[in-house]
Amino acid sequence: MKEKKTFHFTAIDESGKIQKYMRKRETLKDWGIGELDAKYGNSNEQLLNKQLRTALQSEIRGKKMRVPGEHFSKDFYRQDFKNGLLSTYTRFKPVTDCMFITADPGSFIYSSKTDSDEVCGIYFLAGPDQKIEINFLTFDVPCEHRGLISVVDGWELNGEVFPTEMDHRLPLKQRISEFCGKNIGVKRSFTSSQNIAVIRYRIPKPGKGFTLFARFLKNPRPCNVLAASLSEPYTLRNYGRRVNCTYVALYPGTVQVIALGVGVSNFLGSSRTTETGTLRKCDETSPQDQVIIGGSDGLDTSEVRVVDSICGIDSKPDYHEIVKYGVTSVRLISSGFFENSVTVEVLPLKNELLDANLSI
Repeated sequence: MKEKKTFHFTAIDESGKIQKYMRKRETLKDWGIGELDAKYGNSNEQLLNKQLRTALQSEIRGKKMRVPGEHFSKDFYRQDFKNGLLSTYTRFKPVTDCMFITADPGSFIYSSKTDSDEVCGIYFLAGPDQKIEINFLTFDVPCEHRGLISVVDGWELNGEVFPTEMDHRLPLKQRISEFCGKNIGVKRSFTSSQNIAVIRYRIPKPGKGFTLFARFLKNPRPCNVLAASLSEPYTLRNYGRRVNCTYVALYPGTVQVIALGVGVSNFLGSSRTTETGTLRKCDETSPQDQVIIGGSDGLDTSEVRVVDSICGIDSKPDYHEIVKYGVTSVRLISSGFFENSVTVEVLPLKNELLDANLSI
């Protein structure tokens, strides 16, 4: 079936009347943020990577993770809810930058100051074993002024999304929710599948905006993970499922394998419990259960350049691989016949550690 290029919806306009709207269905390319390229004289990916690396560099030194653009308000904002959702004073963190990254939950407020149709984003990054719940408490985003909010289950940059469709249980179109208008007694909620989510918004009318509350929830079976630390190893598991799970670091790095247990069968088909050591080039011999180590230039890890593929059982592997691409990825591919796991540490290359000290 051919996908419709328009969609219809009902929203409340500025006068409080219910109106019916028809809008062009926007794609990720339509949401491209070329305005940011001009503003920063840099690519969005490089900017995001630098900000994230700076935050991770602070974390590795034992400091609280702090991200450029994340500033706490000293003021209090009172939300006058008629529906009683919020009747007390609540401290909101103002969204201060067009590309705003936060590694903390809490309450956030954004109010447009111009009539620019610039597309901006709030990037949430939680711990590797967490997922993100986003609750819009209020929103006033005029549809008639081309205002729009888009919530993405994952991170999106330049039309590329992580996790990719091949690694996620849902097709991409089911991971993106778009809306506009004004809420009256309605709270919109969204929950991510992994430790990242992004809110993209375009609000070209001064004084309009939204407030939201974000919670970080326990994820009992994390699969796809964006690295939230430079200093901690991470274990990818399939929990016996037939699934692809990917661990991504937004920098070139050295992948150190600390423990490996990825299905190997003997000629009778039973699982081995004895050590096999780290087996190389498993994409040629055992394509159903393997660990793919590689890199890419963007968030689309389906376009990964494979550096190596490994499998086997090795409790003390002496294995490391250098990935010189802008994004380093470790993908665990599982057939569902084995309880697969791999523990890795992705350390930035030395020059990347130096770059992380540069001011934005």
